[in-house]
Amino acid sequence: MKKRVLLLLGVLIILIAIVLAYTYYRSNFRTSDFVVKNESSKIEDAKKYGDNVVGWLRVEGTNIDLPLIQATEETDLLRGDYDFAWTNSIPDGTGNRPAYISHNIRNVSRNPIVGDDTMVRFEQLMSFIYPDFIEDNQFIEFTDSNGDTNLYRVYAVVLLNDDQNASFMDTYTTEEQQRYIKKAQRESMYDIDVDVNEDDLMLTLFTCTRFYGADTSYSFRVDARKLRDGEDKIYAKVKTNDNYEKIKERMEENEESEEA
Repeated sequence: MKKRVLLLLGVLIILIAIVLAYTYYRSNFRTSDFVVKNESSKIEDAKKYGDNVVGWLRVEGTNIDLPLIQATEETDLLRGDYDFAWTNSIPDGTGNRPAYISHNIRNVSRNPIVGDDTMVRFEQLMSFIYPDFIEDNQFIEFTDSNGDTNLYRVYAVVLLNDDQNASFMDTYTTEEQQRYIKKAQRESMYDIDVDVNEDDLMLTLFTCTRFYGADTSYSFRVDARKLRDGEDKIYAKVKTNDNYEKIKERMEENEESEEA
């Protein structure tokens, strides 16, 4: 009888250990199911609008799924017959930090809307202002000017007074990349457990925001780096920091105003 009790106790301990290990793995090593797709046909189809289509973009957890174009002096950035994002640089596939911009016309509240599928352009990019969202959505599919499609993972999310001049240059020196990465992480509203260095290929997404009023030049910016060879799509740990506290206070102020 004693041996039988000890055996049952041993089995119970093993089962508890398995459950705890599984729970720990699920909470710390959650894998994204965001799948890379071949966007070649979409790119070709988008060329019918007459712009210089240089790639394609999809953002996990959003309805952002649109062509990327090179802007020129003749480009009508306000045209409404199709959705797109644009760059002010000249993408030739050799840049190490391309940056793309698109409009955020409607999602201008201090409590941005998430999940409205009628939104267009980069209106849903503001979803990254919520900690619950970025915990489960951290990957971006980017097709470059050479037609190469890869996943990128977010390492910084920033809301700051920025005129988006970074979109005019997509090739940085080693020192410039180092400075940019440190600055992006310092300005980020989240501490994201993602290793990133000057050898990584970067991607930056910009949109405008009236979070601090219509008379400001604030931008909402998402910085990502290319998934490395052999790297799994495991969600990184994310924590809000002091930068987020200021944003949180602003959102709470808006909630009080709406209630009043």
